Amino acid sequence: MSVCNNNEGENDVKENRQYVWLVRYGRTHPGLIENVGNYDSDLHYPQGYDHAKAMVNRMVTDKTSIPKRVYTDPFLRCIRTAHILTQNLNKEKEKDDDDDLVSIKVEEGITEWQVPSLLVNHETGDHTSPRTTEQLQSLLSSSLDNNNTSDDFIDTSYQNVNPQGPRRSNDSNSNDSDDDDDVRPRFPETEHQLHRRCRTTLERILNDTTTSKGNTDSSNVAIVSHAPCIQSMVMALEGATTPEESKIVGSLSLGGMTLFSRPKNDHNNSNNKWTLEFFDDTSHMPGDYQNGIGKWSLPSFIS
Repeated sequence: MSVCNNNEGENDVKENRQYVWLVRYGRTHPGLIENVGNYDSDLHYPQGYDHAKAMVNRMVTDKTSIPKRVYTDPFLRCIRTAHILTQNLNKEKEKDDDDDLVSIKVEEGITEWQVPSLLVNHETGDHTSPRTTEQLQSLLSSSLDNNNTSDDFIDTSYQNVNPQGPRRSNDSNSNDSDDDDDVRPRFPETEHQLHRRCRTTLERILNDTTTSKGNTDSSNVAIVSHAPCIQSMVMALEGATTPEESKIVGSLSLGGMTLFSRPKNDHNNSNNKWTLEFFDDTSHMPGDYQNGIGKWSLPSFIS
């Protein structure tokens, strides 16, 4: 005997959609102070770790939107968050006897906004660069939150879809105007260049979900990054070309999660637009963080 679920129609609709999660990390230690540092701080232990676990618990509440691919910026607070997400996503897959485990794809195209206030110590002049993929792999293999004997957390075969470029001031052959065609992350970077860089990276990430035969598998995606990049990607998914056009983007909280979805089929259809499910949601966060703490915004989104 088959049992008819009253939500069957709604579930069918959900299953025929592709989901993109945009995730900002939780509490860090030490906390980042603009123009001072620490620009490559880790998650606070244990609170920042608990924040990441709260995020993945939110992700798995609806199996239709669980991400199959996790992309992260190479900075430590992001990779640590992605690591915790991936570990717990794979635990859920193991419960369901799903051997298609999730690995981390380290993507330079969603790295921190390339400005002095977020990368350079104004007193010492030191410029912070993130660790290499190999260094991150080694770090995660010996980390506090690693209860798994496998060290295959990072997909080392992954090729950046938008790799870091040279500093603009050091590239004499490049047109360094705000409207140049170079969409790579390069220091220094204007807001306009950041928006174009993140839009391009997001488009390439979504295109990266195609199979070897050229068909789209419409995998759900999670992207762990920084507030400036997430704001830029939200604007792109919304279809806005400038901050002034955006009706969605606002400040982002520590541990805030944003979710978009679209129908899986006919991605080239101009009517197949992304739908916002929620923006900067913190209902999953514990304690005072549930109300939104550590909000940050690009200047152009502050009214």
